[in-house]
Amino acid sequence: MTQLVRAKISALATYVPPRILSNSDLEKMVETSDEWITSRTGIRERHIVDKGTATSDLAVAAAQKALAERGLTPNDVEAIVVGTVTPDMLFPSTACVVQHKLGAKGAWGFDLSAACSAFVYALQTGAQFIATGAHKKVLVIGADVMSSIIDYTDRATCVIFGDGAGAVLLEPAEDDSVGLIDFMHEI
Repeated sequence: MTQLVRAKISALATYVPPRILSNSDLEKMVETSDEWITSRTGIRERHIVDKGTATSDLAVAAAQKALAERGLTPNDVEAIVVGTVTPDMLFPSTACVVQHKLGAKGAWGFDLSAACSAFVYALQTGAQFIATGAHKKVLVIGADVMSSIIDYTDRATCVIFGDGAGAVLLEPAEDDSVGLIDFMHEI
């Protein structure tokens, strides 16, 4: 039986847009208060994109930072998995748009849509690509532009979500002392 290789996170980066939507701003939009929001969520502000900014734009910004942290170029990436519920369009996948915008010519990619758990599923998928030896450098990105789908008249949801992206680069661990240990799925 072939020994599986443990995957490690070799780089991690985030990106949030500069525009901030505060609880004070939301008080002007919907019947709520800073106290009501913070007591229920702990959230005081969220980052929101400007009109015309796509999920792939946030994903690319996070991916570029992760690659720079590791000292790699986009052409070092072999696969891209994006977890999102706000893709740029139905097709091509946001991962393929990211691949194009990054200039990762040899990479391929796809999206996973599983709401809040999408990044975890994308991470596990990327780790399996490493574990089986299919790939040596996998970019896993969680990115959403929730402001594009949020109903800002619904106080139950508009106070929770913002926009942003996180990216990790997965590579084979040199030994068993580092790396992702396991994944557990429970209900």
